[in-house]
Amino acid sequence: MFRSIAELIDTSIEEGFLSINAGTASNRQKLQLGFRLILCFDVCKSEVEQSTQNTLEKIGWALLETIEPNTVKELISPNIVLDLITKNYGPEVKNNQTAPKLRVWILEKYFKANPNMAVKCVAEVPHNQPKYDINQMIERIEMLLANPEAIRDDIDGVKMFCEQIVLYLAHVPLRKDIITMELEKLQHFLRKVSYHVPKQHADEIVEVCLKTLYKHMVSDEETSMYASVVLDLLDKKELIKQGVQWILQQNNDTKAIKNVFKTLMHWLTAQNQANDLVTWISEIITGLHELQKHDVLLDLSCSSVKSCFNYFQKHGYHASMCSILFHIMVTVEHSPDVFNMILPKAPTILAELGKLKEQNEPGDDCQQRFIVILTGLMIRFPNPDYQYRELKDCLKKYPRPTNFRHAFNGSEIPNSVIASANARVGLVNLGNTCYMNSVLQALVMTKQFSREILLAKIDAPLFDQIQKLLALLIHSHRQELNPRALLAAARPPDFVPGYQQDSSEFLGYLLEKLHEQEKQLIREKCVEKQRQNKNQWTVSTEPQSQLVKLPSECSNTTTREQGSTDSETPANAQDATLNEIQLPPTLIQRTFDGKLFVTYQCGVCDSKSTNLDAIRSFELSFPESNGIKTEYSVQKLLDFYCSSEKLIGDNQYYCDKCKQLCDGERSIKITKSPRNLILTLKHFRYDLHRHTRAKLMNQVLHDETISLWVTPEEGHPFTVQYSLYAAVVHAGTSMDSGHYYTYAQDEPDRWYKFNDNYVTGCTVDELHALSSPNTPYILFYQMSAPSTDCTMSLCIDEEMEHSASANLALVSTDSVPECQLPRLDELSPRLRDLVHDHNQSYKEETRTTTQKRFEVLPRNRDTDDDPPPNSCGSNAINFNSRFIF
Repeated sequence: MFRSIAELIDTSIEEGFLSINAGTASNRQKLQLGFRLILCFDVCKSEVEQSTQNTLEKIGWALLETIEPNTVKELISPNIVLDLITKNYGPEVKNNQTAPKLRVWILEKYFKANPNMAVKCVAEVPHNQPKYDINQMIERIEMLLANPEAIRDDIDGVKMFCEQIVLYLAHVPLRKDIITMELEKLQHFLRKVSYHVPKQHADEIVEVCLKTLYKHMVSDEETSMYASVVLDLLDKKELIKQGVQWILQQNNDTKAIKNVFKTLMHWLTAQNQANDLVTWISEIITGLHELQKHDVLLDLSCSSVKSCFNYFQKHGYHASMCSILFHIMVTVEHSPDVFNMILPKAPTILAELGKLKEQNEPGDDCQQRFIVILTGLMIRFPNPDYQYRELKDCLKKYPRPTNFRHAFNGSEIPNSVIASANARVGLVNLGNTCYMNSVLQALVMTKQFSREILLAKIDAPLFDQIQKLLALLIHSHRQELNPRALLAAARPPDFVPGYQQDSSEFLGYLLEKLHEQEKQLIREKCVEKQRQNKNQWTVSTEPQSQLVKLPSECSNTTTREQGSTDSETPANAQDATLNEIQLPPTLIQRTFDGKLFVTYQCGVCDSKSTNLDAIRSFELSFPESNGIKTEYSVQKLLDFYCSSEKLIGDNQYYCDKCKQLCDGERSIKITKSPRNLILTLKHFRYDLHRHTRAKLMNQVLHDETISLWVTPEEGHPFTVQYSLYAAVVHAGTSMDSGHYYTYAQDEPDRWYKFNDNYVTGCTVDELHALSSPNTPYILFYQMSAPSTDCTMSLCIDEEMEHSASANLALVSTDSVPECQLPRLDELSPRLRDLVHDHNQSYKEETRTTTQKRFEVLPRNRDTDDDPPPNSCGSNAINFNSRFIF
């Protein structure tokens, strides 16, 4: 058996002709002489005239035809075909243009002698081939199709050959000389081969092709766009969906999924060779969404949007690329990142889609769909008016969409199941209520506050509503909650529904109202206890050893001298005595309150006036900069707050002794440090002429740790360390308008961004990287490292607080670490039942609903807010806004 071309043509032409003329030539000699005459005829120039060379080649072919097929199988190794394909022959072969014909002749002889062996030969040749030639592959395809019995008789060989076709296609570099017709021949074979085998084997062949393609696509090696024709083997949407499910279920290797998706997008943007590439890409997007692989989905979506933009810029707007862009926009509904990428280019895209309509291109539907999606996403991701102003102005040129609320669950956008992927539970914006949502999310992350609120046994309207909301924010399975009930219970009287409000004012009102409601219950509890003891109320002019004056932490105002000079009757003696009863601190006082001494010293008479105040929030002002650019930090602003202040000019001090305004000095001493420190950065300066608050765009370093110098009434001064855990951010150019959102952490190094009903994971670096007009407004710090003296002071305070609370049986005193949010089993039966029923209801909804819908808020009712606008605007009423729904 000949095993190489060199061995096959190693013969003498003269001796070969002599044996043939004598009639003694064997099949072996005929084979050798025929190959030499065909491949090496120009070697004979010295022996034969040039004009007879073509005749010699014909003689060579005639000799080969006299050889029986079985003899060919015995004499020629498949390696001979490989040599002919790879041109692995010596310099003696001159007529290499005849090599393809010789390959066909050999394989045809193999088919006639042994079809199975021929199929194996066809399959094994490309497997060992280092270079890829699409024309040679087509030759072998035509041979197989001409011998269908070989396909039926050797399924395994056909599978191997199909696998090599896919590898051929995956490796063939992009060339101008490869035309669509050649690719169609390969695709035709992959389709045609299944007609010659039973359906079971046909499915196996398709599976082999797709798995081979997948294996190559997930590798780091680039996959040629010609391989896209393999995807057409699955030409129905249901089959494509099954193929995508198989791909996504292979493993959790995100790199593999990304490689497949990016390859498909490259094929689509480079040259669409597969009819259903859009369907494949769309199904992968939908599949990732359904499997909640949101990080991968967001990453691929952002890169795909960039690819679409590049395609639009180079090739213009095409319906298939627009379809991918729209599908990404409605599927990646859990994140505004994609929308934010598209937002600056939206007016240009709308204009270009309008040109398609003018050119009688299918752009009219695309333009309308784009408008619908943009409108819905502005509702989905409320932002300050200035961020959407350009888009809103652009949309005024087009008819207002009427079905934008159904853009995310209608049949016009396939497979657009909208389900948020919030990192934590969000809060629905009820119409400029971001000021409330941002504060509530920060309070939830104040673990001491959440824990004490949820474990408290306080029967008061506001406590009831905030307990319900906090329990659901921590334990709900939903992605967002509607805080309408809490808003009705906690809204300050001067807050007009539907208007933007100050988040710091809301926070102060909410905490004060909770404090007052609990304090009132404490007083009532004391009255009931005294009645049970059947004590006789009397008026005494002597100090009472059993009564202690009301401590300063029960009030947020300056402590006043206690005493009574009027004679009292038994009727009012009870109220007078209650004012002197030592009441335990409320949970708001335990969580947020501190104490400070404020001393005023007159610059004229040197007299001093000192007040002991309870403080719940430090309002930090910016020093006068005198036009010089200054770098600020939270620590510097806090130190400035605690420093002495000269009271001069318009800010003079009224001296009770001098009975007039005098120059003076104010000094502050912190006597008790709060457990949780609230700092409000006053990023504004009041304009006396316009009666507005002008926002200051000062850049501030938001220290993650700060220290507070404490000077107790008794003992030595010490410092207390605090760690940042939440920040309410104001976005906007005016303090009377804009939007609020919150950064907060629930565990060390695990931060979230709460933007109304949209919540994502983030890092603290995102907070540090904020730039104007996004400015942190309220910062929340928790005590992290008090000194030894402070620790002793806190232990004494805790002992008094728990003792007083236990005596009144108002707050649970279970010994549970305060650093953890309460577990579900720790809650009261009432709250556990609430959470259980809530989650059960959500489970039933998801079971019966095939698509998640946007929450459509009810129309005006007497007790409800106005429906939400698309963002948080100013206090001014704007009747011209086209997107307040």
